Amino acid sequence: MSRLHWGAAVALVAALLPGTAAAAAGTPHTVLANPRPEIGSLSDGADPTNHHCSASIVASPKGNVIVTAAHCVAGKRSVFFTPAYHDGQAPYGTWQSAAIHIDPGWDTSHDINGAGSPYDYAFVVLQPRDGRNVAEVTGASLNLRTDATLPVDMQVVGYPSSGNTNYKDKPYLCDSTAHKDGQYWETLQCTGIPGGFSGGPWIVGGAKDLIGVIGGKGQNLPDTDPRNYSVRFDSRVKALYDKAVAAPVPPGNGNLGYPLGSGPLWKHADLIANGDFTGSTQLDMIVKWSDGEVTLYQGGPTTDPQKPFVGETQLAAPKGIWTHAKGIATVNNGVVVTWSDGEVTYYGSVTKGGFGGEVQLAAPNALWRDHASYIAGLGGDLVVVWNDGETTLYQGIAANGIHSERQLAAPNGTWTHAQTISGGNWVGGGTPDLLVRWSDGEFTIYGDVAAAGLGQEHQVQAPNDLWTHATVTAGRGNAIIVRWSDGEVSLYPDVDGHLHREIQLVAP
Repeated sequence: MSRLHWGAAVALVAALLPGTAAAAAGTPHTVLANPRPEIGSLSDGADPTNHHCSASIVASPKGNVIVTAAHCVAGKRSVFFTPAYHDGQAPYGTWQSAAIHIDPGWDTSHDINGAGSPYDYAFVVLQPRDGRNVAEVTGASLNLRTDATLPVDMQVVGYPSSGNTNYKDKPYLCDSTAHKDGQYWETLQCTGIPGGFSGGPWIVGGAKDLIGVIGGKGQNLPDTDPRNYSVRFDSRVKALYDKAVAAPVPPGNGNLGYPLGSGPLWKHADLIANGDFTGSTQLDMIVKWSDGEVTLYQGGPTTDPQKPFVGETQLAAPKGIWTHAKGIATVNNGVVVTWSDGEVTYYGSVTKGGFGGEVQLAAPNALWRDHASYIAGLGGDLVVVWNDGETTLYQGIAANGIHSERQLAAPNGTWTHAQTISGGNWVGGGTPDLLVRWSDGEFTIYGDVAAAGLGQEHQVQAPNDLWTHATVTAGRGNAIIVRWSDGEVSLYPDVDGHLHREIQLVAP
């Protein structure tokens, strides 16, 4: 809270001037509080001792959202939240923002000193740490409550700004009563609320219901003035919360391990395959681009799905032979490639130095040139969907080439609607599964395909418009990578027949 600490002289003048709200006897005053895991300090850098505002964890499906005042985060690329901060200590770590959500109304209405701004609230999505979100680590959060009945007894909690020698480097709280103040604000009476309290939560007494945050107006008042404000939490606040909750976690510093670039670039990613090529902890990823360049993204050294890659290596330069690659699929620790002239090639190894162990599985021919639509690797096997809907499994590519053929589906009208296929391990008993995205947006997984034929079908997504834009899909162990039509790239970890969460690797 950007209040000025004017001291006793100002308080005395205020008491003598007509029309000013000097603190009356019995007005609540802040007291030192025990640190709470759902409430913390906010800073512009990773050093939590240099904090300027307050914030709190708000309950959300992913457990990665905090709430604060818009003026604490407006115009900043990132902020850092330290739950239960005190005396330079960060018992639950310091968490960097991944995205900051502010009501668009703030752009034209941000006077927090005079008439006030009815948009002084913000939700911040935090980056995970070691694959866990902030609420998972703290085990605590507040419940967003809108249109609360006022007046109501409540507490406000916050932190004085760093360097304020009149306060300790600890949280303070005040027990007070919230009253309605016009259409857009609510107010409480309390002295001893200095700069740094901005964004501090208003919590209904005896509960964990969050009904406001310090801010909105009156931000130039000294801490001797008892008047404090919050924007009234209403449908506008709930709409912004819903937006923050629904948004995938976008890339940020430290979020991905290795930045992948922009959406316009990834619109040109034609083919994607993941596999254990370099021996990294996480799977590597091969991308074939529309200009024929081929790139290897080396898998991350930890199991953190937020950091899937550590580097990038060019395997083939643009405008070479790979402009003619039609399909690519991971088989064992190598890749099968189908070419535009119908040739089928198997590379038994892939390293940072390129493709090795080339074996020609089929010479250029009309069958594979004109009729093979999609391919997918399932362990040591290869699945092919043909343009008449026939679906074939070629078993043991390394030993048998494409001579051990098994028909999974006879020519039919259903499989002509398959748009992308990929292999992985999601629902079966250990034998690879087959992932299919259909033309109507339906998304299905067939378990244990190599052992049981197509086996049981698991519907991951019912037909829908959104998934018609999943242009490239690629299995990644028990995860799925999707390159969307607008260039966005998403990673869905821990898929088990359902999509549990989305990690945005590339923003559109």
